[in-house]
Amino acid sequence: MLKMTLLAMLAAVIFAHSTTARAMQAMETSTMLLQSGSPAAAQSRYDLGAVVDVRKSSDDGNAVLAVTPGAAAERIGLRAGDRVMAINGRRLDHPTAKPSAALESALQEGRGALRVEVTRDGKPLLLSGRADLVRANSANSCGYVTDRAGVVPRNQGIFQVDITQIEGRSTPLQPTHRHRVDAGKRVLVVRELIPQNYLNSAQLAQIAKMKKFAFARAYKSLVVDVNPGMSYRIGARLLRDKLDTQSIRDNAYWVPVVWEVVPESCP
Repeated sequence: MLKMTLLAMLAAVIFAHSTTARAMQAMETSTMLLQSGSPAAAQSRYDLGAVVDVRKSSDDGNAVLAVTPGAAAERIGLRAGDRVMAINGRRLDHPTAKPSAALESALQEGRGALRVEVTRDGKPLLLSGRADLVRANSANSCGYVTDRAGVVPRNQGIFQVDITQIEGRSTPLQPTHRHRVDAGKRVLVVRELIPQNYLNSAQLAQIAKMKKFAFARAYKSLVVDVNPGMSYRIGARLLRDKLDTQSIRDNAYWVPVVWEVVPESCP
């Protein structure tokens, strides 16, 4: 009887040890999956909180077009007009990567650390702090921005635009005019599509000249505070009192606006 009892106790110990080992192995496997890019890990990323012109590499750096209010870029002192040379030691004019890919890699490799080398008024400047950790929102925490929905109220001096970038990322080249975005403050970059018949020949000539010699200036940023389940219709308001030569040179003859907000479920 004593022998049977001892055997039973030994079996129980072996079973418990085996169960614990399997549990620890499962935990280790889960941890490895999470660290190696599982869906759970892919739900968050580090973000600068600024729109940087990454259409092409430049030895002079890439221009900051807009800064999201309250985001990492604003906290470290980054300004629109600064030219980004490198982030976390990685130059944006990397010989083997596009500026957009170099910027994204630099942010993620930093694991939250943020060291941005810029030039401002021709002088080098180092800005440092922490990047924002952006987590994927649930399905009911999103909305839309669109540049075509609805009838644009031209009688109010508002016309169509093209949304060219959202949060620093170019919109698809194919005609896609409705974009799903996470709730919160989102930075858009747009260009105006004001019909020529609303401007005279001299004004059109000045606009064409401005776009030819200062192409980046033809784009403007707009910060939209997106609420869940809402769609934001974006347009350009023509400023009739800003059609003089200097205002056109400064691209001050129009402003991007949200001209209508309508409910729209976001699956």
